[in-house]
Amino acid sequence: MTELVWFRNDLRLHDHAPLTAAVASGKPVLAFYCFDDRDFDPLGIGVSKTGPYRSKILYEAVATLHQQLSTLGVAFLVVRSRTEEALQTIIQKFEVQTIHATFYPTPEETQRSAAVAALGVPLKLYDGHSLILPEDLPFNYYQLPKVFTAFRKKVEARLMVRPPLPAPTKILSAQAPEVLPTPEVLCLNFKMPDERTAFPFAGGEIAGLDRLEAYLWETGLIDTYKASRNGLMGADYSSKFSVYLAHGALSPRKIYSELRAYETQNGANEGTYWLFFELLWRDFFYFQAAAQGGAFFKYAEKKVTVASKALQFWMEGRTRDPFVDAAMRELAATGYTSNRMRQNVASYLIHNLKGDWVAGAAYFESLLIDYDCTSNYGNWTYLAGSGNDPRDNRVFNTKRQADMYDPDGSYQEYWRH
Repeated sequence: MTELVWFRNDLRLHDHAPLTAAVASGKPVLAFYCFDDRDFDPLGIGVSKTGPYRSKILYEAVATLHQQLSTLGVAFLVVRSRTEEALQTIIQKFEVQTIHATFYPTPEETQRSAAVAALGVPLKLYDGHSLILPEDLPFNYYQLPKVFTAFRKKVEARLMVRPPLPAPTKILSAQAPEVLPTPEVLCLNFKMPDERTAFPFAGGEIAGLDRLEAYLWETGLIDTYKASRNGLMGADYSSKFSVYLAHGALSPRKIYSELRAYETQNGANEGTYWLFFELLWRDFFYFQAAAQGGAFFKYAEKKVTVASKALQFWMEGRTRDPFVDAAMRELAATGYTSNRMRQNVASYLIHNLKGDWVAGAAYFESLLIDYDCTSNYGNWTYLAGSGNDPRDNRVFNTKRQADMYDPDGSYQEYWRH
């Protein structure tokens, strides 16, 4: 009998509850990941759900995990299929007794979990995507504040963050490791980012842990995080942890644990607090999606079937607003742009071009190497005034923003072509 760990957006060994539970069972363990065909479907605006930059980072994370599990002697089956169809064959071949996986509250992920559960093998789901576990919140989902500030204050007043689970050092394997399929076999289309990218790092847990070590302990960049986080160019104006969090290569609890250790040794400051603050924003959108279910995405259910001329110009960086166009060219060339620029370009599409924000969110989903479902759609609805804290005055004056954050025009010149 075999315990199967179904890896999803949790491509790591540390702080991994499903893997920890499977190992604790004492039975042979088999690992599984599926590049699900549905995650590469076209979005109707000329791009697929998972674009070439995100495919590259994702494959690097899977490859890193494959290497780590192979070192432990564990087979990691990596396939391209529909998840439930691939698992049906694996369940029969390996006499799988239990499937262990991380829970995600979003509609597509819950539908996929239901399809896997319907195969007849017990599916055990564990929380592992958020900093705070649901049961450790100071309120239940029905009392979840709708506005971030109220959420933050209540959470901070009774904060409980559990320490990260250690990575297993010994695992009983169900079979010998297999060779990782190539990107060609998996039908993955990669695209190397422009050399000017603000994210010159590899994907995966090893690179993520290295970045965490460097950002906190080796360089002390965390001390200036609040002041530098609105920067526009270079690798170090922000932590870049979002890429690793998005694919689960870094656990938010691991980041928090290192943050608290750093504060103990060096003292707390605005930079360390603001990184924690950003982790709370991530939790806020996650729990809103969990509490509201499909209603969280009610505006995004509308399918975009064709790109309008305004949307096309926006995607191509041809709006004639040099600040917006610079960011859109950066995004198209690298799969990344700063949080400051994401807010600017989203506001511009919504309020200046009167464009369809759902299409904008879909474009971000395809391109962003740090795409996180609940954060992406939460932020777009926030700016559109159709989600939590719905205000209609979240309009960014891009000329004023450029004067504030790119006063010498260096960013605009950097991405002029």
